[in-house]
Amino acid sequence: MRKRRKTHFERPSHERWLISYADFITLMFTFFAALYALSSMDKAKVESFSGSLKQAFKVIDEPIPLYEERTRTLVQDISKNIKGIEGISVKTDPRGVVVTFSDAVLFASGSADIKPETFDVLDKLSKVINEVAGRITIEGHTDNVPISGGKYVSNWELSTARAASILHFLITKGVDPNRFSIAGYGEYRPLTSNETEDGRAKNRRVELVIGASQ
Repeated sequence: MRKRRKTHFERPSHERWLISYADFITLMFTFFAALYALSSMDKAKVESFSGSLKQAFKVIDEPIPLYEERTRTLVQDISKNIKGIEGISVKTDPRGVVVTFSDAVLFASGSADIKPETFDVLDKLSKVINEVAGRITIEGHTDNVPISGGKYVSNWELSTARAASILHFLITKGVDPNRFSIAGYGEYRPLTSNETEDGRAKNRRVELVIGASQ
């Protein structure tokens, strides 16, 4: 007669939790060891590493040569087109390349209609602008003498209308309107004191700002 095979059952182990606990303790030890290593890192080595990055990328203290060259070329091109015309100048500042027009060059007193004799220089500038990238802001400025009568009720409206007039002219010359914004600052961003006529004349201006673009 065939003997029945005995089935052996393993007794459940109640110590398996020790394995998971040991793994957890090991991970915690590794974590705190890493924190200690970071906290005790040699300061000299950190500074040396930082200096190496600075030297490699040269983006902290030194301007990018390509951007400098583009800016220099743009200023030269604009200067050629405004050469010999009084009341128009070009410079660079943190905003970018700034072309400044005296209000007397562009407009009659209290008006935002561009003088026809200025059309030619604005046309030349539109061609230069079309050749470069960057956002463009047209800013209108006045002196602090209140407006009395006329089409505009305050210097705010006059300065904004003058900026808008320049914008519309440039758009008719094919400059992309998506690149533009306008601002009217009235008397509130003067270049100099409004106490003298010469100072007020300098403050009455329109600035065309070609933003920094790399």
